[in-house]
Amino acid sequence: MLSVSEAQRMISDLKSREVSLGRDPKTWYIYENHVYGVATMAKRIASRIDTMDPNRLYVMGLLHDISRTEDNRLQRFHGNLGYEKLLPLDPEVARICLLHSFPWDKLPPYPPLARWFYHSKKDYNFVADYIKTHTPKEEDYLIQLCDCLANKNGLVTIEQRAEEILDRHRKTQDFVDIVTINELKQYFDDKIGCDVYSLFDEETPMR
Repeated sequence: MLSVSEAQRMISDLKSREVSLGRDPKTWYIYENHVYGVATMAKRIASRIDTMDPNRLYVMGLLHDISRTEDNRLQRFHGNLGYEKLLPLDPEVARICLLHSFPWDKLPPYPPLARWFYHSKKDYNFVADYIKTHTPKEEDYLIQLCDCLANKNGLVTIEQRAEEILDRHRKTQDFVDIVTINELKQYFDDKIGCDVYSLFDEETPMR
């Protein structure tokens, strides 16, 4: 089971690797603001749910995109890559990598999703089979929600996050389903007894 310090070290090592491959270190905030935003919101929400471990959710948030910088380079979906990377270290966090992009564990049909998987039907089928054969967990749902609450600038609304994604992918709809994501938000609003957006202003640090 990976600790917070181990997860943070993995993020630091990833930065060093990306810079060594030519990434401008001044752009690293784009990645860090997102993953630390996801981790922070996951921890804040989890701290209000008796059955969740806030530090555990923080680790899951930090590492959900651990292979996000590699998908273009390797031409594979980062969820599959992250799952494969973390499975020997922490199967539960590996699971988060695999499922975090699909609210309520709902996987849209392969077309038009093919390009998200770099046209690898094998990787798509792996995710589809995994969802069919594994019982959903609330931790999955929480990271799926929090993935929609942070972008390169930090914490944002679901609509702001969706707009960013649509801009990045030239307004193609793909699987940006705001209605479904808002249903997920409502689930956790009800679970913690307040609007999750109200937690944006908590004083706990982002990192």
